[in-house]
Amino acid sequence: MALKPTEIALADVTVHHADGTEARLGDLVDRPTVLVVPRYYGCLPCRGYLKDVSRRLDEIRARGGAALGVSSGADFQARWLMSDQGIAFPLLVDPERNIHAALALPRRWWVALNPKGWWRYAAAIARGNRQGRIVDPLQIPGLAVLDATATARYVHRGRALGDYPPLDTVISALAELAEG
Repeated sequence: MALKPTEIALADVTVHHADGTEARLGDLVDRPTVLVVPRYYGCLPCRGYLKDVSRRLDEIRARGGAALGVSSGADFQARWLMSDQGIAFPLLVDPERNIHAALALPRRWWVALNPKGWWRYAAAIARGNRQGRIVDPLQIPGLAVLDATATARYVHRGRALGDYPPLDTVISALAELAEG
């Protein structure tokens, strides 16, 4: 689950705020940023990862960074996660799947068949989480660490449900960009 070095310009990619207003990613990024790309906002392991990032947001900010989430999921799920579930960073919606295309995060029929993903789902259910509305069950999850120009410098492309890199690895990559 390593982050792969890359250089993918995302500044001109269009996404939507949870209220439906359109935005360019470059207008939302002004410092190194962790960009979490869940399969969809109802995905249990993805929600868990968003909560983990939110819990460590002070650490991310202390290293000069920020966090954003972008999903093809439903806007009402993004609003619910921010207002009721305590996600303390913006969750954006990408109905046209622009971020997914730019980061090469395709839809794969086999993503739901990987046993590692089902273990992550079982663990999420054991922690009391319940499944939300399924929006895109074939989407692979991903993560990018962006520099201040909204260029992805590191990318992780998941191979199973809830497949994200360890946050310590992500925060180290973010700190490297913030310092350099």
